[in-house]
Amino acid sequence: MNKTNNKLKIKMVLLVVIVLSFSIGAFSLIKSYLPHEYGTTTGNYMNRQWIVELDGELYFFAGPNEGNGLYRMDKEENISKIADEIELCLNGVDEYIYFQKRNVIENKDQIVKMRKDGSERQVLFEGNIGSDLIVVDGKMYFSYTPENSESENIYSLTTDGEHLKKTQLSRYALLQLLLNPQMNKKDVDFTGTDYNSSVMQIRGEHIYLYQIPKESSLEYDTLYRVKKNGKAAEFLADRVTAFNVAEDNYLYYAQLNEEAGSITISKMSVETLKSEQLLEMETDGEKVLWLDVAADKIYIAAQNTGGYFLDTDGTNLIEVSDLVKQIGN
Repeated sequence: MNKTNNKLKIKMVLLVVIVLSFSIGAFSLIKSYLPHEYGTTTGNYMNRQWIVELDGELYFFAGPNEGNGLYRMDKEENISKIADEIELCLNGVDEYIYFQKRNVIENKDQIVKMRKDGSERQVLFEGNIGSDLIVVDGKMYFSYTPENSESENIYSLTTDGEHLKKTQLSRYALLQLLLNPQMNKKDVDFTGTDYNSSVMQIRGEHIYLYQIPKESSLEYDTLYRVKKNGKAAEFLADRVTAFNVAEDNYLYYAQLNEEAGSITISKMSVETLKSEQLLEMETDGEKVLWLDVAADKIYIAAQNTGGYFLDTDGTNLIEVSDLVKQIGN
């Protein structure tokens, strides 16, 4: 009788283990297909990361000569100022804005969190932080060098400012959190090729990236896309100074025309590769360095000039400084 009971108990334990294993496996599988919460987009992370969309509204930084602060543009394009700060790495998730506040002199940058109306401002972390900040699935990832250390590593911190943890991620892997959370470095390896893998974006089965220029004096690069295995290269555009594969499945890019002293902004369908010029403007030879896209707006900026907004259909070009002046009018 005891032997029978023991056998029954063993079977019950095995059954429970099998059910638990199946449940955990099923949960992991389901979780991998659930939508992830990202504080920014891959394209904006690779650019200036000065704009972000939350609930159809646009949040953007304006520089010292443009209004110096964090602003919100609602769906009717009304402008309001929500913070007197101009900083880095703008992220937005749910009801909150996250950004990095610089303090170069003391090497004590801050990670700041506030509600999207500017209230409940909190400093979540302070220290020698690099210019990386991504909010993914309830955690903030950023590069950080602890005191009395010369080694910079990627750390994670929950969005309530708790549980600081050193990760095994490289900056490359940090980018992959946006590109594809399940992607490993071995999936994309351009070692020994002519491609610049430090500036790349993935959309579907393709990687968009620059070919390394043959002459270091060149002020622009040639833009290609290749399969994830590095093969089947397709030429997209030359004289490119900034690009962004946006969430609307269009590639937006800036090209420099040195002879004319102008730049052009164009968009290209990632499905058909048909391109359309949206804008040409004189810049006295300055090249566009940053090109962010959010809330149907393109943000473009050069090194020594202020930023501009342009609708993604090529209309309504306006300087950020002029946009900010509309407050109170």
